Amino acid sequence: MTKNRMSKFLVVITALFLVLGTWAVPSQAQKKPTWITHFGDWAKKSGNQDEVEWTNRLSTPKALKLGQDWIDFLGYNAVDMVKKDMKENNTAPSIKPGITITRENVAQYKNDLKGLIPDWQLQFIEGSGPYNNPREMEIVPTQHWYIQPGFLEATKKYHKACSLNENSELVGWTAGLPFPFPKGTPAEIAAQLCHDYDRLTIMGDNLNSLPMEFGLYGRDSKLERTEKAELHWKNYSGRVTIDPKPNWPGKEDIMEKGCIVALYPYDLKGQALIRTRFKDLRKEDSFVAYVPSMRRIRRFTGSNTQDPLLGADISWEDWKGFWTKLSQTIHPRKFVLEGEGVYLCSSLNPKPIHYETKYGGQLRKARYERRPCWIVRIDNEDPNYIYGARRMWVDKEIFAFHYIEWYDQKKRLRNVWDWAWRLDPEKGEMDYWDPTIADLINKHSTYVKHDITLDMPNVSENLFNLRFLSQRAH
Repeated sequence: MTKNRMSKFLVVITALFLVLGTWAVPSQAQKKPTWITHFGDWAKKSGNQDEVEWTNRLSTPKALKLGQDWIDFLGYNAVDMVKKDMKENNTAPSIKPGITITRENVAQYKNDLKGLIPDWQLQFIEGSGPYNNPREMEIVPTQHWYIQPGFLEATKKYHKACSLNENSELVGWTAGLPFPFPKGTPAEIAAQLCHDYDRLTIMGDNLNSLPMEFGLYGRDSKLERTEKAELHWKNYSGRVTIDPKPNWPGKEDIMEKGCIVALYPYDLKGQALIRTRFKDLRKEDSFVAYVPSMRRIRRFTGSNTQDPLLGADISWEDWKGFWTKLSQTIHPRKFVLEGEGVYLCSSLNPKPIHYETKYGGQLRKARYERRPCWIVRIDNEDPNYIYGARRMWVDKEIFAFHYIEWYDQKKRLRNVWDWAWRLDPEKGEMDYWDPTIADLINKHSTYVKHDITLDMPNVSENLFNLRFLSQRAH
């Protein structure tokens, strides 16, 4: 072979290898994990373009990395746990992705739904309970949930220093989840899970909802009143995303601050409330308000946090579902781990929850999926506290709550809360979307609609200054 032919031959061979290599690398990169493909395959078969688009958002390289990093740390994922449950126990076989459970067809699914959802949720769907709060469930496959990388890195760095003292109070915490691998006695595990959710706080370093809207519904499940407010929240300890981290210099004694400024209707407009939560579990929070009709600033006691928030079916103690201080000094309590299993819970909702008037009330239609959960109960031993007990379904993958039940001092089921969640796949930002609260004794409910932004830069300290907020009221 001449030198010229040899040169041409090498050029052809090199080009061939480059072509084959270029083809092979994307093929490798396009291989998706099973926790994506099982949802993506279903979405494609369903023909629902919204689900296909959601799969694409979950499947970007950045989203896949965040999801895999969370799995690598925990050592498990919800998709595999649910598959194992279905294979070993064949739990509720009729509840399959693609079906929608309505008041018209719920009878055929009722036996399988028992134990998979709380009794009151089944009654809402059936229309058989003490209060008409209509629901419909769109069933989708289980998804892998994860939290933003700042929480992951802080959890890795600090969780080993965390422990419970003799009063089941958290010690040694700096930032992140204190107990990503809960262990010990059932009571210790229950306490650890409650501290985990407490330290998730707002799932970021600050939260702004502009606006937050309350829809207040009466005994006939008809809208009676709409209220709108600004909501601002900021962490001063346990910061994981925005500098300074992990604590705000000079304010190391403060856990977080939150404020609500009423915008609508006129009788509430300008009312501002600020709560400062101290890191010391034995120190009552500071709670102050500006009342426009009086043109006065008022300081409240800790017990005022048990009052309704702007007239809704939620108090300051119920913020994010659970916002009481886990202190035996302030609120003596016992932690109980009732059990664990797979339950049907609100899914990640890529679009706002759908509401319409149906079944004689305001219908809530949302996506639901099977989730592995612990069920935890807190029995309060303070006879003057608003609740006798709380019961929560705690997600095993992100340590957040799905369902919450509040019992009064007579142990009657009083309020129930059904969460909805959303995720920004490429940021790992998990936050709340349109939770609903129903009062089963007084027979009314509140729908909370959020327009949340997490981790806004440069959130002004003026938002937590009551004199500044009072000037805005006039």
